[in-house]
Amino acid sequence: MQSILVAVDGSPHSLQGVREAATLAKSLPARLELVNVLPPILLAPSVYAETIAKVEEGNRQAATQVLDAAKKVAQELGVEADTVMVTGATAEAIAELALADRVWGVVIGAHGHSAIKRVLLGSVTDRLVHICPKPVLVIR
Repeated sequence: MQSILVAVDGSPHSLQGVREAATLAKSLPARLELVNVLPPILLAPSVYAETIAKVEEGNRQAATQVLDAAKKVAQELGVEADTVMVTGATAEAIAELALADRVWGVVIGAHGHSAIKRVLLGSVTDRLVHICPKPVLVIR
């Protein structure tokens, strides 16, 4: 069965992405893979090992809560969903997951920032659209 990757970060935009992806999954049919990308910790491990471990554990706990909430939304809409937690640069990590043969495409909720804010702040959605080898559906 094909999968649709859905980027989730706990924002209302990402949960709307889950809802739209669930609708799409029903029509294909496909299952959802809810993806949360943890940021890499950029501290010297030899000096900050204990701190890094605590930060990573906090990040994993927060990601688990985000993924559980998104999975609940998918299940309420009658769609099977798995959860995936990876570490790295968000757009690049999702694009790499999309390389799998089972993946139909990616759904991502966008905040709808102006062009100026995207230039200044960067945009995971914009980057993903440019580097992802599969279709990317942007939900606003």
